[in-house]
Parts: sequence; C-alpha cells; structure tokens
Amino acid sequence: MKVLWLASWYPDELEPKNGDFIQRNAKAVAAFMPLVVIHVVQAGSRFKTHAKWERTKIDDLEEWIVYFNYTPTRFKKLNTLLYHFAYLHCYKAILKKYVAAFGLPDLLHVHAPIRAGMVARSWCKKNDILYIVSEHASMYAATAMDAFQNRPFWFRKAVQSVLKEAALVTNVSQTIAFRLKKFFHLQRVSVIPNLADTEKFYYQPDIANHVFTFLHVSSFLSQKNIHGLLNAFQQLIQYHAQWKLVLVGPVTPEIERLIVEKKLSEYIEFTGELQHEDVAAVMQQASAMVLFSWQENAPCVIAEALCCGLPVITSNAGGAAEPIHAGNGIVVAPGDEQALVAACIRMMQQYHQYNRAEIAQAAAKVFAAPVIARLILNLYPPLLLHKNG
Repeated sequence: MKVLWLASWYPDELEPKNGDFIQRNAKAVAAFMPLVVIHVVQAGSRFKTHAKWERTKIDDLEEWIVYFNYTPTRFKKLNTLLYHFAYLHCYKAILKKYVAAFGLPDLLHVHAPIRAGMVARSWCKKNDILYIVSEHASMYAATAMDAFQNRPFWFRKAVQSVLKEAALVTNVSQTIAFRLKKFFHLQRVSVIPNLADTEKFYYQPDIANHVFTFLHVSSFLSQKNIHGLLNAFQQLIQYHAQWKLVLVGPVTPEIERLIVEKKLSEYIEFTGELQHEDVAAVMQQASAMVLFSWQENAPCVIAEALCCGLPVITSNAGGAAEPIHAGNGIVVAPGDEQALVAACIRMMQQYHQYNRAEIAQAAAKVFAAPVIARLILNLYPPLLLHKNG
C-alpha cells in the first residue's frame, strides 16, 4: 500500500512551527510504513519567492518541501490569480517528479483542504485515485472568530468541493466533526485525535513545587483570549495569593503592558517561545494547565498536558473540553471570567483529589503516537478494498 500525503500546513523555513502536529503524525505513521509528504510552501501573493526543493529522508519518512518562483505586481486581484496559477504549476511539476520516482500512489491523504486539497481533487480525478482529507481548522466552531460562513465565496466553494468529493473526511474532535457533517452534508467524518509524543510528554513524579503553578501554552493570538485570562487571574488575587502563572509563547508589548496595568508582574513568569521538548519540561514542573480560548478545535497542548499528568482547566470552545472530565480537570464557558476564577480556586483547594499518574496513563492510551498511527493506518485498507472490490 502506497499512500502519498499532501500537506497544506507543514513546517518550513518561513513558518517552522506551521503544521508541526501534522509532521508528528507523519513520523508516527512512518514508523509502520514508508511515507512521502509533499508540502508546497504558501508565502502569500504579496511576497516574492524563489524556487527551491528540499528533499529529506529520515528512516521511512521522506519530506519534500517545495518553494516556487513568484513575483507580485502592483495589482492585488491580478496577484491573487498569478499566485494561484504559480502554486498549481509548481504542484503539477512536483507530482510529476513523485510519479517518476515512485509511480502513482494507491491513495492520497490531504491535510487541510486549502490549497493542497484543490490540487488533490483534480489530480486524483484525472488518475482515478481516491483521496482522504483531514481538516484541522477550527473555523467551523460555533464560537469561531474567523467563522467559515464569513469567508470569501471562492474559499467556501473550494472547501465544499474538496470535502464533498473526498472518499473520507477526518477531524481531530467530535465537535468539529459534527459541524463538518452539518455544513457539507457529509455522511461520515472520522475522528482521529491529535497526537502527543509520550517520549517527551510523560508524568514526572515528585516535582517539589512550593507555589501552585498554573501553565498556559499558546500562540497568544486573539482567539486564545489572553485578555480574559489575565482579567481572571487579576481577580484570583483577591481570594488566593499563593500561586504563579507561567506563560509559554510569543510575548508582545501589549501583553506585557496589560500585566503591569493589572499588577500581575510578581505572579507571572514568561518563558517566550520554546522548543517542543522544552515545553514538555515546563509541563512536568507545573501543577495545572489552563486555557481560556474563544476558538479551538482540539488543542495539542491539552493532550500533551494530560500525558504529563496535569489536570486541565479549559473553556469548552470547539472540541477543547472533549477529553476533560471530573477526574482530570474543569470545564468553563468561553469568556466566563468568574467561572475561570472559581475553577482556579477549586483546582487549588481540591488538587489532592487528582491522581496525576492515572491522568497520564489514561491519556497515553488515547494520544500516544502508536495509537494515533494505527487509527490513521486503519483508514486506508477499507477504502482501497471498496474501490477495488
């Protein structure tokens, strides 16, 4: 069985962390079968780019990271068309190279429909190949700030056509899977959770924390609701003052200003952006994870925190709260700052009730790389059997 992955999102030199979760899935699958991943880099129609092809192979995972020649004009609408055609031309050429090297694949697996899914749809139709789409975006959530229904017409139609013609669609949460079925009238959307690298993210016992340590890991984008998070922790001081909040991510001058204004400086510790393995080390030293997002799908950091044995406080944005129950965390409504304050107080007061070793053990059974790889691999044979049967 030969499966080719086309990834709209994937780490590249312009965005080293873009789609890193897809890369982790690819590594997990490649532990069981040879895999090629093609990622044609999307810098955007405003930026000049030069052609380059980076081909790397580690064990059974081969990654093709491809850049294409493009020069913008003074005309915005023309640039959109020129960029689109340059992207398609590049993909056509790189797929030709793939076929020359390996022959036609049995199946294509697309990660994110825009833009790789558009390529897959036409190429698979031409070559009589089935394709799967894994949609990772959170824009279908009821609380989404960049809601799908508000996107441009061409974007909505393109996503619709890619998903409707796919042999199968997958998502990382039940919540967004349901929304996809509803939006596009799909018969079935399979759920494959996000992966946690349990070789890095695991329970580390006997961490001596003298101060209760809340941890927040995110991109600090507006949908993460950092303002609301800081408001809640400012209120928490009135009820409980023995704690600290560690923020992992790209701190901005605005966030620093807010922390000073809210008199939170002595309670908050910044780490800046960290490498993946360093995030694991910080998690292993924390007491609890906290997210207060307006918009999510199924955050990797929740799976990773649980695998470290951290109880989690999260809003129920998208599918963020799906793995959370009374034994491993607390769920609040998006934007409900009073509920977040109450959850933090309850977490500190009842912390002894959480069995961190059991939290980590249960999470590993759901999110560990071999588990997720097997779920992905199990998608392929029935589709090929049905096609050839």
